Amino acid sequence: MTSTVNSSILPYNYEKINDKYLVTNMMGCWDALDALEFRKLYSLRVLEGGELFNRLLERGLIVDEDNIRRVIEGYRNLNANLFTDTGLHIAVVTKRCNLHCAYCHAQGGDSSEDMSIDTAIRVLKYLFDVRNNNVTLEFQGGEPLLNWPVVKFLTEHARKFNTLGKNLNIVLVTNMLLMDDEKMRFLADHHVDVCTSLDGPADIHDKTKVDVNGRGTHAQVVEKIERFLKKFGCKAHMLPTINRHSLANPERIIDEYLRMGQGEIALRPVNKIGYACENWEEIGYTADEYNVFYTKAMAYIMKLNTTGTYISERMARTILTKVLLKKDPGYVDMMNPCGAGRTVMVYAPNGDCYPTDEARMLGDDIFRLGNIMDESYEDMLNKDNLLYLLSAGCSDLWNYRSVYSPWLGVDPVVNYAVEKNVIPNGSSRLQQIFKHQYKTVFSYLLCEEKYAEVFQRWTQGVPHEKENKE
Repeated sequence: MTSTVNSSILPYNYEKINDKYLVTNMMGCWDALDALEFRKLYSLRVLEGGELFNRLLERGLIVDEDNIRRVIEGYRNLNANLFTDTGLHIAVVTKRCNLHCAYCHAQGGDSSEDMSIDTAIRVLKYLFDVRNNNVTLEFQGGEPLLNWPVVKFLTEHARKFNTLGKNLNIVLVTNMLLMDDEKMRFLADHHVDVCTSLDGPADIHDKTKVDVNGRGTHAQVVEKIERFLKKFGCKAHMLPTINRHSLANPERIIDEYLRMGQGEIALRPVNKIGYACENWEEIGYTADEYNVFYTKAMAYIMKLNTTGTYISERMARTILTKVLLKKDPGYVDMMNPCGAGRTVMVYAPNGDCYPTDEARMLGDDIFRLGNIMDESYEDMLNKDNLLYLLSAGCSDLWNYRSVYSPWLGVDPVVNYAVEKNVIPNGSSRLQQIFKHQYKTVFSYLLCEEKYAEVFQRWTQGVPHEKENKE
């Protein structure tokens, strides 16, 4: 490289995508180079003051005294989550459930495994003890509506005791089957966001999401979702779990979400946890099989978006927020270090505290931090097993040669569940999936301008639902 002592190329990784070379550095700066440009960079023949030099300087791949502060500020923004307290607090109000889904991570229990009011009070203390002005209280189970009194208690008192004026969001994760008008009215009046599971059209959904008698639930779920919207003006958010029955039908699953008025779909892969272990031959698949599905799904989503129908994919939007905005949206599975404990804490019905939702589902106490009935939030943050977990979740310590390492995270808990090791590696199932998702996003980002425009809309929060209706 022809240069002065005032400028230098930062260490970088690269990968060829289509006919371009994606070049990235640890600061989260990147650019796409053609073959000739890449040869110049690789052989250190970038002439100072030339077009390529100036572009790499603007992109932060080359730094000098003028742009170094901007590059550092972008890195600081990307990693701002390191300096915030836990934002997501998951209250598992019961382990009981009225369904028996083939891939369920949270295996059901009996009525003795309901959260009490006393434990709920301690959950509220944790919620307001954190030094984070943005907090979410999320109800999970089992099926949370089976312990409706505690859901009501926590909702009412969280609103009542938010005297510090935190930005408080309350979310109910439910299968919808126990919803009635009284519950819907309460949730609407208290501004509780409702999230449910819909795996696609009835013939796909009903293969795995069944009640305790083995009957499909699609018709009931859809009826409740539509009633919640029509009678109470509240839209339920929906999530599919991609299992083996989903793989041949990406377009039909996406069409079902559009039919239900959804502006986003999260194509989350099933993990080998809970009931899924017993049914893996029926519902499981390899990383390669999922990646074929994701490629087809994204192709259909991009086709829709470039022809007037707008729907985003959540993982792709998470990636784009990191890459384009240099901001971490707090998706736990893809944070570096992992978001376990730092951004999420989970409270079991008996008060046991875990650093992620999956950690409480494993059937052992390796990740249990303590019990909220006799320990404080600060106590939990200083537990040795959490520190070890976070150390294992520093993905750039072992994945530093990946072109996606500035943004790629890992979940050691899921890695332990699937691979029996908290220390992940680049060939693990989840890492193969994550890397393919990044490569898919960049393959569109580096392609035609129309795709880059779609991605810009996703990161800017365009109200897709309104546009689809119009």
